[in-house]
Amino acid sequence: MAHQPARYTESIGLKVTAEQYQTLSHLAGINSKPIAEWCRDTLIAVVGCGRPSPVEFGLLAEMTATQAIVIDMLCTVGRDGKVSTHKAQQIVDAAHDNKHTEALELLRLAHSQATKLRLEVTTHGERRGKGEHHE
Repeated sequence: MAHQPARYTESIGLKVTAEQYQTLSHLAGINSKPIAEWCRDTLIAVVGCGRPSPVEFGLLAEMTATQAIVIDMLCTVGRDGKVSTHKAQQIVDAAHDNKHTEALELLRLAHSQATKLRLEVTTHGERRGKGEHHE
């Protein structure tokens, strides 16, 4: 069965500056897409990136817990010269209790930083288009 193209029935309109249009048009051209298609695909991709899959979240939570365990163990050894079995278990338990909260915070920070970087890239592209050069 042949794949039928999507039927786009709804419209979203927005205004941009001439410089922003040039930037968007340039990025669409790099991706060999018409500007409307590139904007739609990019918007959908950015919105979709806001939510990690359960597997991604689980892996990040485990990595966060492992990092916390290593840091706390090293700090304890550096301070006390050794880690008792009881202290090690406390460190592991605390890391596992906090792993989901810490993973969520990391995801929020990563999302805000990615948004900030995308804005900076767009802004730098617009400035270069006006003749300004950054070293």
